[in-house]
Amino acid sequence: MARTTTTPPDGRFQSPEVRRRQILDAAAELAVSEGLESTSIARVAEAAGLAKGSIYLHFASRQDLLAGLQADLWQRMLATPNDIVSDDTLSWSTRLSAVVEHWMRFEFEHHGLYHSVFHTIATDSDEPLEAARSLLAELIHRGTDAGEFHTGGLDAGVVVEFLLNGYVGPCFHHTNADTAIDTVRQLFNRVLGITTS
Repeated sequence: MARTTTTPPDGRFQSPEVRRRQILDAAAELAVSEGLESTSIARVAEAAGLAKGSIYLHFASRQDLLAGLQADLWQRMLATPNDIVSDDTLSWSTRLSAVVEHWMRFEFEHHGLYHSVFHTIATDSDEPLEAARSLLAELIHRGTDAGEFHTGGLDAGVVVEFLLNGYVGPCFHHTNADTAIDTVRQLFNRVLGITTS
């Protein structure tokens, strides 16, 4: 994963946001290249080109840093889908297709980081997953109200859970991203009774 290149030559006078981004990028790079066990405060500081104390200005502990890495990944996964769902120029089926593609491409492109962050350390909060669940539930509810989706009386909560978890497996077990994304989109369409996309 490429690190941001906004660091001034002497490493000083960075805004807190830029410094935090620098730390998270270094932690992400280490998580992929060396594993989370090597993602210590000292190693992150070294990789980011910072003094160890600088990390503690942004993260109180290693656990806090790892939680920040998880939260950052979730934010990156959810920002674009939130924009898509809010775009009233798109049909609901187009919005669904775009959200599925974004989530899948993100996981294909960040496979190693996603696996390290979400499968080897515990998540302190279900809040990000709840945000993804709520976004998908809203999309399905509003698409159904608009007459674009037809679930045939299936339980809405079960449909959301099925779809929310249904795209993940192909991201980890299929080597062709385009084929996997196209197939999963078609499967979503079938579950929701969409005849055109």
